[in-house]
Amino acid sequence: MPPVRQLIRHLPLVVFIPFFLMACAGNQTSVDKNARHAAFRIEQIAFDPNTKPLTADNTRLLAQFFRQFYEIGKKDRAAHLTTAQAQQRVNSFSGENGPFSRERQTSRFITQEYAADQPEKRSDILRSGAIDTYWDAYNGRP
Repeated sequence: MPPVRQLIRHLPLVVFIPFFLMACAGNQTSVDKNARHAAFRIEQIAFDPNTKPLTADNTRLLAQFFRQFYEIGKKDRAAHLTTAQAQQRVNSFSGENGPFSRERQTSRFITQEYAADQPEKRSDILRSGAIDTYWDAYNGRP
């Protein structure tokens, strides 16, 4: 087959595949992106393949959790907080007794709750996801 015919034959694939990929990735909100990213990172630190968390379930739960921080960021932006004041708010997320403390990190397997694998890393993943979500809202990202 001549090279021109091959090019014409494969041209629709070359043109349309990037559009399909952009359409799939383009409609996620900041909360969804950060939740998905955190769910994959949590899955990577789980060392027991028999009790590895389900990424889809974790993504759904983390989206609900991160949505709170997104709303806080939106309210702070609407209240015209300065960047320094917003940074103070972010620093308050690192409190010892908050939702990111080691002791509060648990994993659910069927109906039982257990202490999480590597709670320090899990806490860091959740904290960084919440901070990223807050800054996305504060900076006006959807």
